[in-house]
Amino acid sequence: MTTALTKQSRIWVVAVIALLWCLSAGGARAQAPEDRWSADFYKHMADADSSATIPPGTKITLQNWQQYRQFMPYWMQAAYAGHFHFKVGSQPEYTVVVGATQNYPLPRKWREDGEKYGSQVRLEKDAAGGWVMKGWVAGPPFPHPSGANRGIEDVYNVWCSFRPYILHFYSTGWLIDRFGNKTSNNSDDTFYQVSHLSEPNMPVNMLFGKGFFYAARFLVLTPEQSKYTTALQIQPDDPSVVPNNYVFLPSLRRSLRLSSAARCAPINGTDAVNDDNVWNPPNYNAIFMGTKKLLVNVQDPAKAYDAHSYVGIADPDPGSFPDWPKAGTGHWELRNMDVIDLEWLPALGSYCFSHRIFYVDRDTWLIPFAENWDNDQKFWKQLWEKYAPLKFHGEETLSMLDGIASSAQFDWQNGHMTAGTDTEPTIDDDVPGEYKDAASMTSPGSLARIMK
Repeated sequence: MTTALTKQSRIWVVAVIALLWCLSAGGARAQAPEDRWSADFYKHMADADSSATIPPGTKITLQNWQQYRQFMPYWMQAAYAGHFHFKVGSQPEYTVVVGATQNYPLPRKWREDGEKYGSQVRLEKDAAGGWVMKGWVAGPPFPHPSGANRGIEDVYNVWCSFRPYILHFYSTGWLIDRFGNKTSNNSDDTFYQVSHLSEPNMPVNMLFGKGFFYAARFLVLTPEQSKYTTALQIQPDDPSVVPNNYVFLPSLRRSLRLSSAARCAPINGTDAVNDDNVWNPPNYNAIFMGTKKLLVNVQDPAKAYDAHSYVGIADPDPGSFPDWPKAGTGHWELRNMDVIDLEWLPALGSYCFSHRIFYVDRDTWLIPFAENWDNDQKFWKQLWEKYAPLKFHGEETLSMLDGIASSAQFDWQNGHMTAGTDTEPTIDDDVPGEYKDAASMTSPGSLARIMK
């Protein structure tokens, strides 16, 4: 959903590589939650305004998790219950240590732009019955979502989540099947936001970026047979238009334009479909299901970017729940989350999911978790993005969409998953010199200069 679903860069990188490759835990367990859809799963989670809480210092394990299930997203309850392939283990690394809730403010300029321009933003119905956002300038388009359209306002805040002008990092992608077999790759990734910027001492819109919102560029480093493969994704400024995708193929010495219009087509070799990677808010009816008080992990910046901080990623044994953050690599805290049920508009034809659940963090406008239910109303897939506080022009913030330490997409029905762990990103003036020419690097023509 990256943006969440939300434009998941790591899944897109693994997909391009896969295209070229042709790619039991112990302890007593309680009865599992039902795996067929019910809105009651979400209604019974702890309301944000309730007095219910978890004292800091609490340790949650297989033995006591049911005391705290009202503070858990659905997928987490399923992991503890243990009737799916992915299970929380009894080993110490799976212990959830609860800390005090921290304040991670939005970047000041982005927050101010939301207050300044938010009154100009409006929603208009399109022919299919969806809502199209108009008049967005910068900052969160709906800084105070409310009323009958609260769900879609939340969704647009997610779609427009904060990202800096340039963000660069290196990523290692992992594919893990139900038997624990793993394959990996490495890539060099850069994100450019060129419109609707909230950067100090910079224009809101760059002249070369007219007509598009942001671009993402992924260069394969390993394996050797796929080296120099480069994907370029360009997101149009219009939220109803599907993105443009290009890939440079070193074996052909040229680039190809790909289609993201086949929304339910699996991205080859991964656990995502095209609509997980790039999606359009007007295609959904967004149902607000309440603001809930839920457990969210926040990683220690000193450990967040080390693959050894997550179960089964760098370790030979993938464990019963790969990419679970090991105890001691961060903490969990209760955060207020708007729970949104996205239902596909019938006028747009058939679709792969009956429900897409976004857990929207009200303080950051990020979605650390998302869940997909199939058309038989069964739980199918889950996204988990793990963040650590980052510095942005002297401010500490958690609100940086593509500044993810580790992310994973799980196929709960088939027991396989796609994950990515990243290096700590560099931002704006701190990115290496060759990435600073945003006008060139966001152009499809730049792909012709690879390997020259």
